[in-house]
Amino acid sequence: MGHTPSGQFDSHFFASHQMSSYPTSDHLHAMSRIEAIFIEHHGWLRTRLRRSVGDAFTAEDVAAETFTQLLHSPPPQEVREPRALLTTISRRIVYELWRRRDLEEACLQALAHVSGDVQAISPEDQLQLLQALRAMDQALAGLSAKECAAFLLYKLDGLTYQAIGEQLRITPSVARRYVAKGLLQCYKAAGFAPLE
Repeated sequence: MGHTPSGQFDSHFFASHQMSSYPTSDHLHAMSRIEAIFIEHHGWLRTRLRRSVGDAFTAEDVAAETFTQLLHSPPPQEVREPRALLTTISRRIVYELWRRRDLEEACLQALAHVSGDVQAISPEDQLQLLQALRAMDQALAGLSAKECAAFLLYKLDGLTYQAIGEQLRITPSVARRYVAKGLLQCYKAAGFAPLE
């Protein structure tokens, strides 16, 4: 997305996010509503995000992602409080960004603890590991906390369903179901179709 002065309409942003099929009148109306929100509130959102994330480039990225999500799921009717809507969407994005950074930091700290020095691992290996970590995190994002814990205890710690059940206070059959759901999420993320 091109960076524009606060409040100035960026036609490239909307041109690059046009719907691929022929737009209906509802789509055109939704696009014009979102365009009006963009013109009026984009600068405000960037400034607010800059204070929140402390970095102009990250603030711009989050603002762009906020409007991208708004374009992909336009509100069904007129937005009475556009700033409240933008705040809600951008908060989710910032939370996800911070969560991902915390996950990456924890991974690098664990590597440093295991190897004694994170610098001993090449930057290429670090990048590969972080990409794998992000892919796994994304694959498991649809699971509940207990489902995710059961899957990780099974795959990373090698626990049995009985041991997982005892640790999470669930039955072994529920533990088995949670692990199966985690595996299915990973298969789907990897592009494998489940067997019918």
